Amino acid sequence: MATHEIEAEQIASGGQEDATDEKQTDAKVPPPTVREAAGFGGFAKAHLVGGQGGLDRSIEWVRVMESPETPARVWPNELLLTTGFPVRDNPAALLRMLESLHASGGSALVVKLDRHLEELPAGMAMEADRLKLPLFTISPEVSWTDVMEPLLERIINAEHWRLKRSLEIHGRFTELVLDGKGVNEICRTLSELLDSAVSVEDASFHLLAHAGGARSDPHRRETIARHGTPPRVLYDPQIQSMLREVTEHRHPMKVPAFPHLGMHRGRIIAPILAAKQLLGVISILDHPPDNDELAFMAVEQAAMAMALALTKEREVSEVEGRLRGEFLDDLVHGTYGDEASAERRARHVGYPLAGRHVLMVVDVDDFRGFLRTRQITEDAIQAVKREFLRRVSGVVRAGHPRALVDARSDSVVTLLPLGTEVPSDHNERLTTLGHQIRETIADWRPGFTISVGLSAPVEAPDGVPTAHREVRAVMDTLARFKRWSQVVAVPELGLTGLLAGVSDERLVEFASRHLGSLAEHDRARNGNLVGTLKAYLEEGEQQAAARRLRIHPNTLRYRLDRVREISGAELDDPETRLNLAVALRVQGLLGL
Repeated sequence: MATHEIEAEQIASGGQEDATDEKQTDAKVPPPTVREAAGFGGFAKAHLVGGQGGLDRSIEWVRVMESPETPARVWPNELLLTTGFPVRDNPAALLRMLESLHASGGSALVVKLDRHLEELPAGMAMEADRLKLPLFTISPEVSWTDVMEPLLERIINAEHWRLKRSLEIHGRFTELVLDGKGVNEICRTLSELLDSAVSVEDASFHLLAHAGGARSDPHRRETIARHGTPPRVLYDPQIQSMLREVTEHRHPMKVPAFPHLGMHRGRIIAPILAAKQLLGVISILDHPPDNDELAFMAVEQAAMAMALALTKEREVSEVEGRLRGEFLDDLVHGTYGDEASAERRARHVGYPLAGRHVLMVVDVDDFRGFLRTRQITEDAIQAVKREFLRRVSGVVRAGHPRALVDARSDSVVTLLPLGTEVPSDHNERLTTLGHQIRETIADWRPGFTISVGLSAPVEAPDGVPTAHREVRAVMDTLARFKRWSQVVAVPELGLTGLLAGVSDERLVEFASRHLGSLAEHDRARNGNLVGTLKAYLEEGEQQAAARRLRIHPNTLRYRLDRVREISGAELDDPETRLNLAVALRVQGLLGL
């Protein structure tokens, strides 16, 4: 029989370890591997005859088995000791014992040789090599007690360490919750415990917190920069499948790398659950590879703490949001009572009422059309509205943490404090904010567009109702004209803002009265008299209008004469010119 008689002291790679050292109970004491155990007590006198590739298997229990039954009933990570006496006359039974041990996830097999079984059956060493299951022989003078006692002590110490560490971790996260710490502090603590990169996202995969390194991972960098998992990653079929598995499993899981999405290394992903509801997901990157047990213990405790913190934050946020929303609603409708009452409520919700303010309205473009084409359930509709509000609020509060925000069906209304000294570039800043909101919503749902309207700076509380009426009128007009995906400031609209308060019927009648005959002429003869008139009125004189239209000045004069003939308009009359300019603006807005 071929053997690899490797002495245990060579296997141990680093010398014998004193399994009884009491200091181990305070240091990290993981369950021993077969390689380590081969240096303990009587085990050090064993000889490895096969299965060297499995020396790093963990041992969590050790047992003497002298039952003749095969397959052997073995627990995972169990070291099996036997003399083989019951099956001494049945070599095939020993081979089946080896196969059964491997199938059960056992650690290794140690066979004591004596006069009943002087050598292992032929082929057993080769089978151990194939299975990568360590197979040892030991001489009859070595007692099972000498083999088992040091191992069991080490295993019990490891279990003691695991329990002690688990209690410490549980205590630390419980303390954070009891002290009122939030997701950021819990995330930072988990990162410190594991010396790893940690990120926490909510159920919509908006980034709540992150800590630690691993900035070299492209997906992590992008997630931090965009404040959440990018849609192209989130909607990838492999990622969707993985997330469903993690949620259904309800416990932390190791997931592989997804290089095509910039996730170059594997991760531990843990769901944050309250009852059956998914509140968020924890991702751990670059945890120490030899510390899986600690990582899983810590992330489970962190997930429980975060579930409590998120539930508490949600409840507090809902109460605060309701109070702030009701206050904003009263300001918008002028039902806040007197000024003293408004000031008292503003102090209560932490809103600075002094100074000037801008009212912003964010509308979903053609929300009814969106629902009609997708035919989604009422629950799904409400979920979309909640997520729309959350994402708009997130962008607003990043730059205006004390802003009042409230949802009104498919719109979000916001009151932004500018302070007592309005910055000279406030228009530019607020327009930039509008574009940021629009981009955030587009990233969340491609094809889902919004329009943003901004009022002029007003005093509060008395100026807010007027500001809201003006912005609302403009937004309704943009919607009627299907001018979607706009960011508009009411003070800059001029005439367009004034026209917002006029019904479509009156606008159509006005445009038709002043331009109807010209428009009919152009349609019948494929002409451009309306375009010529528009260029002339906007440029203010004939030479500039001719250059704009890239025609000869004589051609322009001829066309203007035709305009006079067909419409009967006197172009030298200021009132007529004003009416025509307004009619042209209406025509452009209505797409006539």
